[in-house]
Amino acid sequence: MRILVVGPTGRTGSHVIDALRGRDPDADIRGLCRYPQEPARAIETVPGNLDTGSAKARAIETVPGNLDTGTSRKRAIETVPGNLDTGSARARAIETVPGNLDTGSAKARGIETVPGNLDTGSGKKKRAVELVVDPLEGSIAVSRAIETVPGNLDTGTRRAHSIICLTGDLENPADRARAVEGIDVVIHYAPAFHPREAAMGTGMIDAAVAAGVSRFIYVSALHAQVTSVPGHAAKLAVEAYLAESGLQWTVLRPQTYMQNIDVAAVLEAGALDLPFALTTRQGYLDMADLADVVAKVASEDGHALATYDLASDEALSTAEIAALVTTVSGRSVTAGELPVAQLVAGLEAAGPAFAYVADAVTRLNAWQARSGGRGNPGALRWLLGREPASFEDYVRRSLTE
Repeated sequence: MRILVVGPTGRTGSHVIDALRGRDPDADIRGLCRYPQEPARAIETVPGNLDTGSAKARAIETVPGNLDTGTSRKRAIETVPGNLDTGSARARAIETVPGNLDTGSAKARGIETVPGNLDTGSGKKKRAVELVVDPLEGSIAVSRAIETVPGNLDTGTRRAHSIICLTGDLENPADRARAVEGIDVVIHYAPAFHPREAAMGTGMIDAAVAAGVSRFIYVSALHAQVTSVPGHAAKLAVEAYLAESGLQWTVLRPQTYMQNIDVAAVLEAGALDLPFALTTRQGYLDMADLADVVAKVASEDGHALATYDLASDEALSTAEIAALVTTVSGRSVTAGELPVAQLVAGLEAAGPAFAYVADAVTRLNAWQARSGGRGNPGALRWLLGREPASFEDYVRRSLTE
């Protein structure tokens, strides 16, 4: 099964890829990053390697054409001029092991680094940056930088997180066509809070239809019919377009994610401030549960032409969440109310392009304050075959991570 994940490098993407690999470690997964202006993403290295307290903080980027597999595969990966601090031993270029880019062999072999290049004082200097060779050479430029999914360097796994990441514009028909070529299943959930969200979604549907994709999974939002929220209105438009596409589709409607509350950041600040009254209870869904459902409907029959609301039956106020984090972590966390006006002012100050986001956030917040973002938990419980994760489960997992 060949799967396209639209937006693979964000939080949702990493959870979805984990879940897909959990069901099928050998699944052929491709990612489409929607930002055409970001082809030179840095190579992600061993945690700690980009220590901002030293010269190691400079990201390693590749030069266009560097991954040309039509030339000698023994060439070193050259870096952008000035990218490597020549005042330290880290100025040496990263070189590849002979044959490391051999597309006829295992795709997940790592790029070895020059001894000392990743030396963080932690003894991890020999861990490699993984590379999956792009089999679409000729249709997709190989000059793009190597991109990795968070967790890709976990040497305790089968290196299963390595995926091919294509970069393109979701509003460009040619980029969409290249992304869906040869794909069986499209998983689309990007992008939120974008004024062209609906056009991007319907465009991906058109591309899937033209390519003969067999299954299209669309991650929408709980109660998308509440069209007073701009993001909901856009998602509902995509749902309607999908229903008339002729594809075998599944729509998933998740509620607000637990991951929107960063436990580590809350503990560092010693405070949790949300744009609701302290006693207003909100429903939250664990993104890992959403990902398990995505993997299930992507790999099993029986979910075509179905729309599933995904919600837990737990609703917590800001004060209750702060108390829960305090209890689980043993560190005091206070609860406060973040004025919506302050949140919106910060977005508007970012520039005219964020005016839509500010309005969308304002309307979404107002709806959540009225409704609590609550939903029926029956479908989620049935799809998971177990109880959904509780907020306490999420907090405990965050502390171990």
